[in-house]
Amino acid sequence: MSMIMNICGFLIATHQYPDPTLEYFYRQYYGCYIRTVERSTPTLHSPLEIAMIVPQQQHWWPVFTIDQAQSPSFKRIIEQGIKPGIILPDQHFSFKQYFKLKKAVEQGAIPIAIYQVEQPNYFSARATFSTALGLRPLMALVQSGWDENLISQPSGSYLIQTQLNAALPLPAREIKYQQQYFYNTNIYTGFEAGYQVVINPPSDAPLMNIKYPQMGIQWKLNGIDYQSSVDGIDTSILGYLFIVLSVVIIPLDFIFATNYPNILSTFGSSISWLSLFLGGILLLLLIVAIIRKVRANASN
Repeated sequence: MSMIMNICGFLIATHQYPDPTLEYFYRQYYGCYIRTVERSTPTLHSPLEIAMIVPQQQHWWPVFTIDQAQSPSFKRIIEQGIKPGIILPDQHFSFKQYFKLKKAVEQGAIPIAIYQVEQPNYFSARATFSTALGLRPLMALVQSGWDENLISQPSGSYLIQTQLNAALPLPAREIKYQQQYFYNTNIYTGFEAGYQVVINPPSDAPLMNIKYPQMGIQWKLNGIDYQSSVDGIDTSILGYLFIVLSVVIIPLDFIFATNYPNILSTFGSSISWLSLFLGGILLLLLIVAIIRKVRANASN
């Protein structure tokens, strides 16, 4: 059941009252207060129109999903020297998808990993695995919308996607909260205002006022900190070792076509890592022994 709120002097219908952090963002970046209104009125505005109410010069940044990685819009943006974002799949991806992502990154696209607040270890495993694949993420996309628990997550840049018209979106600004950056993220509507990240913009979208968000994201895996920035990945010696060892499970991911974060749950135990490493060595020795035996029989 929706409620009526007075936001910046306009009546907005939303499904819930914003949490204290979101309310603080509205006061800080829009300079307005939020209060409930008891009576209804026919002149209600959509939450997505709030950015139009509070004027600011429009800035935006394009982001693409994997199915749009080589679309006319993507190619046009790349040709203009703009580096768009590319969203890494949340599930298993095939060889074809991998090479498609790799090509996009080589063209200048910036990898973005999907983040689920309730499963931070899932993101950490995927981010480490993606780094080993050469798809090191520099930002996180939260598809479920704003969650107050995000302020307790690791430092970095988070793209917050608004899914429901009745949900109160983040202010269309670059929001800095302690060591985190939050960005209003939405599909292209044609009347963006303020600063927003736009998913899959059309090929005729005007390429003006492009502004890159802050790049960088952190995560922790097995008690080891990883910091991904435009300069590269920064971690401990053991962290680099884990990245190298993660290559061992890549063939398993493609052969068995399973969800790679499930395979990456082995990150949670050093013993499992050791088992994978030793198993990989034994498999390699077995292959070498078979090849040598075949060659020996062939020479005889």
